[in-house]
Amino acid sequence: MTEGRDNLDSNPLVSAGVDLTHQAVTAGVWQAWANGSDYRENNLFVEYAPYVEHWSPYLNVTYLQFHPQGADDVETGAGFTAPIQPWLSVSLDGTWSKQASGAFYALTLHTQRELIPNLTGKLHITQTYDDGYASDDYNGPNHREAGAQLLWDVLPALELHAGWQHSWAGEDVRRDGGDDLSWGQVGLTSYF
Repeated sequence: MTEGRDNLDSNPLVSAGVDLTHQAVTAGVWQAWANGSDYRENNLFVEYAPYVEHWSPYLNVTYLQFHPQGADDVETGAGFTAPIQPWLSVSLDGTWSKQASGAFYALTLHTQRELIPNLTGKLHITQTYDDGYASDDYNGPNHREAGAQLLWDVLPALELHAGWQHSWAGEDVRRDGGDDLSWGQVGLTSYF
């Protein structure tokens, strides 16, 4: 699910990635395969994300390849996360696509809390805005999304996560034939 749309006709997506971080700079590679179709995506990125007092700004550049279509894209992203209460944070994220010559924005409220030792719960609600990124014919609110995630620290350097999201289609998504969507995910993250 991206930009409030089911881009893979309900086929599940399996992904793997490796990130290398030194101080405030991260470089990484991410690859995804659609189970049940021939879709494959490769991403290479570099990101600068300094921590400035309570703010977490970032700036990144990503090179994307899509197979079997053979298309590619270069996207730049910028944004920040900042606390507005001890238990609540706000994020503003923006992405500009060279291929689409447009931008996509997301405003998110999110919270997290340790439920029991080694188990954290996260909640978020997001409003997005399309500016020539997902649709050429409409600029405006795209979709609204809410989600919940559980993160379990299995070992000091191993995390298991599971979550569920729901997206309410906005005018932009409905004009493209989309509708409301729900989806879940499970994953494993290792740090070294």
